[in-house]
Amino acid sequence: MISTECSSRLFTLDLQLKLILNSNSSFLFCTGSLSQSQLAAAAAVGASSTTTSPNTALRKKYLDLIEYGNKHYETTTQNLYQLRKTILLEGLPPETEEEIEDRRKDSPRCSLRGLVWKILLGIKECDAEKYIELLKLGSSDQYQKIRKDISRTFMKDALFCQAVSQDKLSRCLNAFVHMTSEIKSNLNYVQGMNAICGAFLYVLPELDAFYCFQQLVLHYCHLYLVPKISGVHTALNILDTILEFVDPELYGYLKTRSYDPVLLTHAILSLGTSTPPLGELLHLWDFYFAFGIHLNVICTIAQLLLMRDTLLAHPSPCSLFRSLPELDSETIINLSIHIVRQLPDDLYDLLVDHPIADISSQDEFV
Repeated sequence: MISTECSSRLFTLDLQLKLILNSNSSFLFCTGSLSQSQLAAAAAVGASSTTTSPNTALRKKYLDLIEYGNKHYETTTQNLYQLRKTILLEGLPPETEEEIEDRRKDSPRCSLRGLVWKILLGIKECDAEKYIELLKLGSSDQYQKIRKDISRTFMKDALFCQAVSQDKLSRCLNAFVHMTSEIKSNLNYVQGMNAICGAFLYVLPELDAFYCFQQLVLHYCHLYLVPKISGVHTALNILDTILEFVDPELYGYLKTRSYDPVLLTHAILSLGTSTPPLGELLHLWDFYFAFGIHLNVICTIAQLLLMRDTLLAHPSPCSLFRSLPELDSETIINLSIHIVRQLPDDLYDLLVDHPIADISSQDEFV
């Protein structure tokens, strides 16, 4: 695997994302608030760049990158840069029939997406013996909460329900609770972990999914999932600031209609898992893991901007936040890129740090 170390940020990706964008003219540059024409352009741009490579050629490109990374640890930074650039410009190819069959049969083999996620999250090894030890501890003190939540995890997605049993999800979540107790972490089970863990189990074999879930929660968004979800509250404050910055007209209208960013808690806390379809969510996660969980905030704003006309015409627009429109990952990502390019550096730095660093004292924006 391409190795990488966890750092105070998910990666030094604010710079990498901007470097990639600046070197590719297919992503339109704009400043100031997004106009309707720019919104339309954001929704349209990128379609050609994500469909130019046949699936087989694109798959080979990823496998070659992974193989090269396995053999050349001395160029890890460059390897990761190329991997992230490919994700941004071309996306991951559709699953093969073999990968779909592997998931149906609960195969221990990783799909291409699974391999890429493990690389991006910095998973170097998965300790099967340790996982078995955690499973032997049985039900955790959070078992009743977990049991209640897993029964409604992606319950309307037939493919998920076929691939991920409630027993498997229960094992992973209870093992996670035992693990946090062992390391004396301030984390515990909170509602929302069930769907995040479930998405990993849909993509990866159980052992790999457990370690990816643990890595994400402990190192890349732990303030989202501490008991008081302080990172989520910070994210909502930043979302509020950015929404006003990129679309003051929409923001002003919402403020006259009982708008409170807290109404979007579910979208932030769930990392998008509260909005179907699951297949589109996985593409968003490719983007998040490549460039940072903080982009969850930007993608949520992009979803609001895509609802702009509907929200402005609705007498109670905030009621629509309870159930956001179905995900369209390509459009959301393209629009998110436009938003990122507008943000002042100090605001973007706060955005990058908020899932893992306490920035509550920096109240200029939050």
